[in-house]
Formats: sequence, structure tokens, C-alpha cells
Amino acid sequence: MKKYKIIYADPPWQYGSKELYGDKVKNKTKRENRFRKIERIYDTMTIKDIKELPIKEITEDNCALFMWCTDSHLKEGIEVMESWGFKYKTIAFVWIKKTNKGNTYKNVAPWTLKSTEICLFGTKGTMTKYKKDNSILQLVEAERTKHSKKPIEVSDRIEKMFGDIPKIELFARNKKNGWDIWGNEVESDINLTK
Repeated sequence: MKKYKIIYADPPWQYGSKELYGDKVKNKTKRENRFRKIERIYDTMTIKDIKELPIKEITEDNCALFMWCTDSHLKEGIEVMESWGFKYKTIAFVWIKKTNKGNTYKNVAPWTLKSTEICLFGTKGTMTKYKKDNSILQLVEAERTKHSKKPIEVSDRIEKMFGDIPKIELFARNKKNGWDIWGNEVESDINLTK
């Protein structure tokens, strides 16, 4: 199986009883007007199933992982990272979500209005020798478009940081030039079935 030095992942976190606050459904009964669950938008996976993906089989001895994680899944995100063989290092990117008019996007949540999403960073082996650029900014201000679609600017920054080394996007929705992809919404470059 092909191996990679960069793994870029946006796992389809399962919320279970956690509801996606926001995107209210209009003109429905009071009960239906609560909030729709994330599972109605796209297929999700349990934490157990995400952890059990054979990611170790596709990683080089020296590899970096960039993994999107919602704040409500931070603990699970680090657990997934460790189960895949990576050591958590830092938050690589903080995405401030903007509307198409440039305003800060605000998503209703139980405690504070949500306007950001984080991308965790972990490594295995020694990735510092592959780093090409020390000027990569953590803060990303980009428009929130389709639900769960991440800014292309982030994958561009990853490429700038590490250059042209073998890389794959997991749970991808579109093909990116220079990247292999895997996911249920694309024609995948590899097979990750057990």
C-alpha cells in the first residue's frame, strides 16, 4: 500500500445526542423546528470506527497529521490522533468563519456562539527536516460555504509548509492537484477498508 508523509483529515464526527445548533428549519411544527442533527447532512462515523481505520498502514515513519476537529470533539480528536500513531503537538490552524459579506459567522450552540473551527497537528518520527517554510500563519479567515467544506487556503498552506512530499486527504470531497484522496464522496486513490 502507498505511504504518505502528510495526512490531512476531516473526520465525519458523530454527534449522537449532540445536535447541530443553527440552520433552523423554518415553517415546521415546534418539535420539528428544534435543530436538525448533523447525521441528516452527511454520513458520520463513530469514534471507534474512526480510530480503527488502518491509517498506520499508509503513513511513513516520518509523517505529519493535520486533522479538523470541532471544539466539542477535542478530547476525542486527540484520542483518534494517538490511535493512528501520532503525537499531538499543537493547533495548526484556527479558522474564523466568515459570511459571504465578510462578517463573522455565528452558529448557535449551548454555551457560546461558535465562529471558529480548529485543525489539530500531530507528528510521528521527525518531520522538522521536511519543513520548508516557517512563515505559515495559524489564523485563517475564510468564508464558510457548504456545511463542513474547509477553506482551500489550508491545504495550500500545508503544501507551502512541507513542499512536494507524498500527501493524502482523508474524507475528501474533491480532488486536489498534487494530493491523493480517500472518501465516500470521491473516487478514492487508495482502499482503506479493513
